Amino acid sequence: MLASKLLTIFAIFILAGFAVAPTIESGAICTSNTENTDEKQENEICSLYASSSYDYGFKVGKLLGKHYRILNRLSRFLEKREIDRSYIENQIKDIEQYCPFFLEELKGLSASTNIKLENLIALQNRLYSLFNGQCTITLSTGPATKNNETFLTFNIDSSHESIGKIFSSTIFHHILTYKCWIARINTMRYRYAFWGIPILYELPFLNEEGLGWGSPGTLPTENDSRHIDEGPGISTMLLEKLAMMTCKNVSEVAKLYNNIEIASQKGKGWFNQYDDSTSCFCDKEGGIVAIEHTHNYIITVFGNSTDITGAPEGILWHSNHHLWLDPNLTGSIYPNENPSSGFRAERAYELLEQYYGNITLDVCKKITRDHGGGHNKDGKDSGDICRHPDKYSKRGTAFSWIIVPKELTVYWTHISPCRGIFWKHDFSKVFA
Repeated sequence: MLASKLLTIFAIFILAGFAVAPTIESGAICTSNTENTDEKQENEICSLYASSSYDYGFKVGKLLGKHYRILNRLSRFLEKREIDRSYIENQIKDIEQYCPFFLEELKGLSASTNIKLENLIALQNRLYSLFNGQCTITLSTGPATKNNETFLTFNIDSSHESIGKIFSSTIFHHILTYKCWIARINTMRYRYAFWGIPILYELPFLNEEGLGWGSPGTLPTENDSRHIDEGPGISTMLLEKLAMMTCKNVSEVAKLYNNIEIASQKGKGWFNQYDDSTSCFCDKEGGIVAIEHTHNYIITVFGNSTDITGAPEGILWHSNHHLWLDPNLTGSIYPNENPSSGFRAERAYELLEQYYGNITLDVCKKITRDHGGGHNKDGKDSGDICRHPDKYSKRGTAFSWIIVPKELTVYWTHISPCRGIFWKHDFSKVFA
């Protein structure tokens, strides 16, 4: 048991290498791009240029091959069981049918790292099982804001259930925010910025057209008597990445989602397909949208969809249950099945209403740091927007970001927002 924990911790240091590794080889150009009035700090932004999806995978492997190889060996050792080949083969067939661009990325990565394709997919499954979170999002625009701005706030929560989880999820999420990647694939329309591990664990938060993203995660019910809507298609995580590579505004995102088959499968292990069945986007034109979906059901809720939200125009919010699709059809949890999700959605809406017409960047920071809801309205707990582990849940907010799409600017913390500084990252020059 101790050996397994030590290996897990060692694996996290290898993961951290993706965030801090020198990137001087050809194919990546790195600069610093951080501003803060209180302190000086440099964050590295590395641009990856590729002629095709295959070339992207190949260059990533050349750049970071040793990290992938060590991580692959550790992952296989920790798994302590053989890969289910038939299961992986079915995943490959699904990827080939629904998202061939990603299969090309994997093939390129496989060729340059000498890691078998099925081992890369198994590794990705393991990474997503380690890092999946339960998050909180708010979106505000137009009349809701003081200066006709647009904001997306995103608190990413991670597990504190064990030492291994703290190292693998929380600490890695802290570390990954110290390096940002820019991907430019010539066969796709737009460059996009992301955190994480290229190809295997990308969080694509902004593209060059000012499209911003966040995804709160949706929990499926554990009640065996309830129906969960399932079916094959493109994984939501890959669909979100595809949207960032091909869409310039929320209207185009909505069209993409409504015209593609989306996967929804509980417990299948491939990219947490059900757990990610809500996507949120903003754009520099002032558009905001929250898209709830499973395989057979989808609803696109815009800032002016007041007949759906029952809220004033220009605000949206989300936590970890379906707010606007019928959970009896989708299989999403009810709020009482996960009280924290209910508390956070209620509190997010309350704050957006409280500051309606006067929402600014400072207000958004207050929202991400809020401890006024939850189980104890006078203290920090797991039911707050800024979460802290307690007897109800062992999850806490790992870091937070605020997207200001009109300025192509993102503010993010490296730790819990109530304890951290929001560093300003201006991507207008990076995307020029």
